[in-house]
Amino acid sequence: MDEWAWQDSAQRAAEALGRALDADSAEDAVAALGDADSALEVALREAMAAAVIAGASMRRVAELTGLAPNSVPPRLARSKALSPYAGDGAITSQDIAVARYDAAGGRPPMTFTPRRKDRHDQS
Repeated sequence: MDEWAWQDSAQRAAEALGRALDADSAEDAVAALGDADSALEVALREAMAAAVIAGASMRRVAELTGLAPNSVPPRLARSKALSPYAGDGAITSQDIAVARYDAAGGRPPMTFTPRRKDRHDQS
């Protein structure tokens, strides 16, 4: 798992902020700020996942971001790093323990691969 995966999105957010500051019209500024908001949301989500995998608690991540603690698990579930471990749209402490174990061993997350593509497609 890439601890710095959030940096690409943060860079896109910074570029969009630059476009907003240089915008010639309010409409152009709004469009650029919308791009920045989207990229920053992805960057925050990936950085939160990296922090949790590195050992931070979900409560600590909530404290650092100023988010309500119950809003952190669904955000983590939408991250690239933790989405394979998510169940029912949220991450649990057990899911994080498995992700940490996999990351420490350099193993990729387990994924489901069907044996055959057409299950019962026999007419």
